[in-house]
Amino acid sequence: MKPGRYFGLVFGLMNKTINMIMKTFFNALILMVIMGLSSCINDNVGPEGPMGPQGEKGESGYVFEFENVTFSSPDYEVILPFPDNFESLSSDVVLAYMLWDVVEIDGKDTEVWRQLPQTILTEQGMLQYNFDFTMLDVRLFMDAEFDLDQLGAIDTDDWVVRLVVVPGDFWDSSRIMSKEIPYDELKESLGLPDITIPKNTIKRR
Repeated sequence: MKPGRYFGLVFGLMNKTINMIMKTFFNALILMVIMGLSSCINDNVGPEGPMGPQGEKGESGYVFEFENVTFSSPDYEVILPFPDNFESLSSDVVLAYMLWDVVEIDGKDTEVWRQLPQTILTEQGMLQYNFDFTMLDVRLFMDAEFDLDQLGAIDTDDWVVRLVVVPGDFWDSSRIMSKEIPYDELKESLGLPDITIPKNTIKRR
């Protein structure tokens, strides 16, 4: 065999070997990047909350109620999904209310709902309940000037939450554009149905 042909064969084998090594390296690198991105995405998603009943349709909106909503460490946030058969529009607006108390007025139990965001003053400092929403779900979360691990069950456990989906065209033209809208006023404006008051309601701060 001629020296030139011999060296050409050797270099050809070396090139094939290098190409195989590089291909294996890049495949492993891509796999590591995908796994890393998946881990980051999962870390930022809070636990999914309890599934609510089918939304009650009003004259101009929907209301969904979730019971036993609990904020847990370390994220202190809850995802409340809309039912699979509910179709939301990008123009819809969601308002969130938490049941704060049930008081007796004139011999009748009356619900006390507070709209989010809701900020209260505790012995440790300011505490806020807040939310954001997409077309698929609502995320409730807590924020504070102190470590949320200091909170007790009265602040984190067994909340009752109502989500009201308001059509965008109604929201733009209605008088309910005020900064804070009492639930009873919103209920009347949208013609929302009556929902039975949950039993064993916890009295909050």
